[in-house]
Amino acid sequence: MKKVMLLAGFCSLLAACQSEKEPEYTTPSDSMPMYLEASIASDRVTSRTTVTEEGNSSFMETDRIGFFHPDAVEACCWEYDGANWNTASDLNWENKVESFHFCAFYPYQEGAVRTAVPMPDLSAQTGELDHVGNLDFLAGHCDASYSDGGGIVSFTGADAFQHVYAMLKIVVNKNEADDNMTVHTVKYEGEDIVTPHTYCFGDNFTADELVKDPSPVSTLTLTPEASVDEGGYTIVVLLNPVTLSTSLNLTFEYTRNGISYTASTDKLGTEFTGGKLYEYTLRLKKEDIIIEGNAISNWDSMVGEDIWVDENHTSD
Repeated sequence: MKKVMLLAGFCSLLAACQSEKEPEYTTPSDSMPMYLEASIASDRVTSRTTVTEEGNSSFMETDRIGFFHPDAVEACCWEYDGANWNTASDLNWENKVESFHFCAFYPYQEGAVRTAVPMPDLSAQTGELDHVGNLDFLAGHCDASYSDGGGIVSFTGADAFQHVYAMLKIVVNKNEADDNMTVHTVKYEGEDIVTPHTYCFGDNFTADELVKDPSPVSTLTLTPEASVDEGGYTIVVLLNPVTLSTSLNLTFEYTRNGISYTASTDKLGTEFTGGKLYEYTLRLKKEDIIIEGNAISNWDSMVGEDIWVDENHTSD
């Protein structure tokens, strides 16, 4: 029989046990169900897998969270049904006295173990905003006791889930309203920006590690074939948290009024920190591209300086 979590964003975990040698820790005959409250750092939003232009997020039906109780090697799963979180097993606190350390992650991966949680494949990105929520990876740590939280383990406030990846948002605008422009290819180049990783939980975020796959993937190529209308065209991608030896290179291949062009910049910086969003607006102007940094409210924001980029005509 499933036990339903009645608090939005909550999970239950930790098997109950008794100790006859320490009666003060003895579990009473009735169960002590444990619930987990989850939110995301920096925005006080309790859910995150649907991302809007304004940076707001919300969980969707069938989303799943992986959770490790203190002694567990393999994660247990909770699934959202659109109103509540459900788990297949009935889990309880061990006792009412001790404080325990818990860690959790999104999205759930079957068979994930504490020292090797598979992270989403960033090479599968499309650049579409709606797809970002499917690939975002969150991690959380929390210390809690039954008596302090009334049975609730709260991944909120200082213990809120953290974004592990960095986000880069590019908005492409036309310089002239009557320009007919289509973006064919967008290419990002930087060491290990989309290399597969596994997440290894330690005792806290400082002790956590990202373990890199031995086969590096340093190029992400998108083929949107997207027309740029008066509202612009938005491309959003997630990158591994990296410090590059040389600046990230960004290249666009597009046509404007029937003429093919290639434009690139290597002035987007070398530092891409997990949990930060880097947003730029790109506007074509004659033979140059202006890239302007802009703020966003939902993530920690990085505002870049204006960047001028040469535009090159591509011979047919």
